[in-house]
Amino acid sequence: MSVAVDTVQDAIASGQTERTDSLFQRARLSNYKRIDRLFAGLMCFQWVGGMIAALIISPRAWAGSIAHVHIHVWAAVFLGGIITIFPVSLALLRPGQAFTRHTIAVSQMLMSALLIHLSGGRIETHFHVFGSLAFLAFYRDWRVFIPATIVVAIDHFFRGVYWPQSVFGVLAPSPWRWVEHAAWVIFENIFLVQACLQTTKEMRESAAKQAELEATHAAAEAASRAKSEFLANMSHEIRTPMNGIMGMTEILMTTELSSEQTEYLNMVKNSSDSLLQVINDILDFSKIEAGKLELDPVPFRLREVIQDSLKSLSIRTAQKGLELACRVETNVPDDVYGDPVRLRQIVLNLVGNALKFTERGEIVVQVKLDGVSEENIFLHFSICDTGVGIPREKLSSIFESFTQADGSMSRKYGGTGLGLTISTRLVSMMGGKIWVESEVGRGSTFHFTAGFQVVEGSENRVEPGISVSWQNLPVLVVDDNETNRRILFEMLQHWGMRPTLAESGKSALVALNAVKDVPGAFPLILIDAHMPEMDGFALTERIVSMPEFRGSSIIMLTSAGQPSDARRCRELGLAGYVTKPIGQSELLDVISSGLRRKAGVTAHKAESNSPAAVSAAQRPLQVLLVEDNVVNQKLAVLLLQRRGHAVVLAGNGREALNILAKRNFDVCLMDIQMPELNGLETTAAIREKEKGGTYRLPIIAMTAHAIKGDREICLRAGMDGYLAKPVRADEMFRTMEELLEHRSLAATPGPASVVRRAAFDEAAFLSRMDGSYEVCVQIAEAFFGECPRLMTALRGALKEKDAVELARLAHALKGTIANFTDGGAFLSAVKIEQLAKEADLYRAAEAFKRLEDDVDALLQSLRWFATAVPKA
Repeated sequence: MSVAVDTVQDAIASGQTERTDSLFQRARLSNYKRIDRLFAGLMCFQWVGGMIAALIISPRAWAGSIAHVHIHVWAAVFLGGIITIFPVSLALLRPGQAFTRHTIAVSQMLMSALLIHLSGGRIETHFHVFGSLAFLAFYRDWRVFIPATIVVAIDHFFRGVYWPQSVFGVLAPSPWRWVEHAAWVIFENIFLVQACLQTTKEMRESAAKQAELEATHAAAEAASRAKSEFLANMSHEIRTPMNGIMGMTEILMTTELSSEQTEYLNMVKNSSDSLLQVINDILDFSKIEAGKLELDPVPFRLREVIQDSLKSLSIRTAQKGLELACRVETNVPDDVYGDPVRLRQIVLNLVGNALKFTERGEIVVQVKLDGVSEENIFLHFSICDTGVGIPREKLSSIFESFTQADGSMSRKYGGTGLGLTISTRLVSMMGGKIWVESEVGRGSTFHFTAGFQVVEGSENRVEPGISVSWQNLPVLVVDDNETNRRILFEMLQHWGMRPTLAESGKSALVALNAVKDVPGAFPLILIDAHMPEMDGFALTERIVSMPEFRGSSIIMLTSAGQPSDARRCRELGLAGYVTKPIGQSELLDVISSGLRRKAGVTAHKAESNSPAAVSAAQRPLQVLLVEDNVVNQKLAVLLLQRRGHAVVLAGNGREALNILAKRNFDVCLMDIQMPELNGLETTAAIREKEKGGTYRLPIIAMTAHAIKGDREICLRAGMDGYLAKPVRADEMFRTMEELLEHRSLAATPGPASVVRRAAFDEAAFLSRMDGSYEVCVQIAEAFFGECPRLMTALRGALKEKDAVELARLAHALKGTIANFTDGGAFLSAVKIEQLAKEADLYRAAEAFKRLEDDVDALLQSLRWFATAVPKA
């Protein structure tokens, strides 16, 4: 074993030595070339200087009364040229070569000799020799001093003997004077050679340090890659069996079971969910440690993300008998640009902790504006609970890794202690900070701030569904929770209504009796289902029995996990019900629907149970499943077949390609990590074969890696959707439905009600036009003329690569589409405008393809709407 280790270490050392030599030689060659070019300029300058000196010192010679140009001038011109041109040519044509620098050394000494001659052997000009030697030292090659010294010695010897006045300025110098001059040159050379050797040594040391740094950097990158690969493989290896456990448990729970079996399976399911959360926390923390945790910013709806996050916790909240409320201040913009997945993760971590440590009372999530800059806004999120609280000495340490407020062996609450660490890092990446305020026995409030970009126009976007007839509409709100009453009051008041608050059923009856003689006193009543003394259903029965309020729209506010509430609402004939926590858009839709139904505005509204309204993923589909794991194969087949879909199985990518060569499918579920041909390679092969055709197979990736960047890699490879294992049935079918519904709009026309419902909100469009179908048709017809012009102009701006014009046109199209929808085509136009402002024309061109599909779907829906509506 030690021999093998020594061999590896020797190989590493040998490689580092080779790299040092390579870097040293490269640096030395670069220096040689640089000094060659320096001497090329210097020698040209010396040539010109020599001619000027000759013209000044001895411009003309006299023979009696006849003058002519002095021979020194011609020497400066021609000898100087001969000495200069050849080395300069070498410096320019063959820089860095040994012959070039040795030629330069000889020529430089000859130029010194010429200048000494032109000055009549002045002692001051001899310093040019010593200066030239110093310049030659810049090469850091002591060998150049050998030819230079020889040239100086020979020149001084021959001219000292045969032409002493030319070199020494006297007619009869000492015959050994040339030796003295040569000795001084050698004396200087000793120090210059020493300097060259020292600087060469320093160059080699620098190269060695650079090689060592590169080796360290390469080792760090290799370690980082190894860690990333380990994370990916670990994620795959853990999530794959988890997918089988959780999926099979979910399927088993839909079968006929005894109460005891149901209880055991619930324990398995809850334990699986807890284990998956631990796995996710550990993987996220590992990504933080590896520096691989990154944000993926996209445009999104802030209120929808917050509301969806809280809805996923509503059943746990109801089971513990807690109130979960959300309040987003009205001045907070809804359309923002950021990472919704990581924001959701932070909110779920903090609210999940609050649920864990709260036994009674409420949990309130609040969002308000914290600051505004030129391009960004900063939002302040707070999660307040009435739980056990945190001791003061633990307030700072709970944000550290693997730390909990109670870390003892007898602790009551579980968890890894990583949730707050991960949240802290995510908040920091979003440009914010996180902190906590707490008092033992009274609860805690976790605060964090985060920065987002505002999608232009979101601040002034009119909420769909709000009618002018709602202004000053009286509303009675009945809820025993003060926080819920305050939130509902702000929402309703923001929509122009006049809410009256009641904290119990008895106080509500008092308020109703006080105005029963006033016509239309409370056309809208919101009632909490679960209140002490008189619950919401008992109160509703009392209200329904009052003839004065039979025309009122009553909406029940129920808790999650209470299926009987929905049944009782239908039995009482209520206008609608909303599950807590109450979302603004959800409540708005229910109120709008309830008021329209009471007003008799039901024309052209598709019934949810009609065959025409059945979405693409709800009809039987032909599904190609590409998966190599036997458990995952069985799970996916069972889930799909239970929905009535026909499934063809392929064990790897090559089998999938063979199957696709024979027939088409409605959708393909593709695993990523498979033998022979993985999911990415298979998708690339499928897309290559589809080129030039009209058929495109929708492909949804199913991966157990769940590492940052996997989604982008899958989409870039040509996939249309992405699912992380363990795959949940509702998530899988929702992804299939969204994908196939969008494709059905862009392809052949499907049932009209599906197209209309997906492309634009007809009810909201009518409401904005105050219920006038004629006005709606006129606006739609104007859009038919304007939209093609704008789309053509957008294509031209993309072709001309004019980012400014592209942004302007996208903004104009966005404003036009906003009359009909705030999704689909509107969001595509928003994305193109944002990319154009960032001058990212490549991605803008990709986004334009999606915009064309969305606009086609919108135009198709509007044409159906315009032709279906009877003209006055």
